[in-house]
Amino acid sequence: MERRSRADRRRHVRYPMATTVQFYHGPSRREFPARTVDISSGGLLMYIPASVPVAPGQPIRLTIGCHNRPELAGLGDHPLDATIVRVDRHKMLSLGHLPVGVRFVQPQT
Repeated sequence: MERRSRADRRRHVRYPMATTVQFYHGPSRREFPARTVDISSGGLLMYIPASVPVAPGQPIRLTIGCHNRPELAGLGDHPLDATIVRVDRHKMLSLGHLPVGVRFVQPQT
């Protein structure tokens, strides 16, 4: 059986992007700050505070700060519904941030 790398399985091109994000965490009914690492029209990777009680499958709503990527025009125009797909607790950064992957509920075109 042939195994494809994670990058090969992606449907959307990822672009490096560092900008602020506010996200509403549905299960805790609270809003938290975050910072994007990379983004595509289907989702993003962000760093969040390690104290946020997140888990894969949970719904969130993102408000993305300014960005200058014409490929992603429209992503910062309105809040985006998303689902947490990955929480890398074993890769927690020294500053106490967790890498979290999210998928937009309806990929943007």
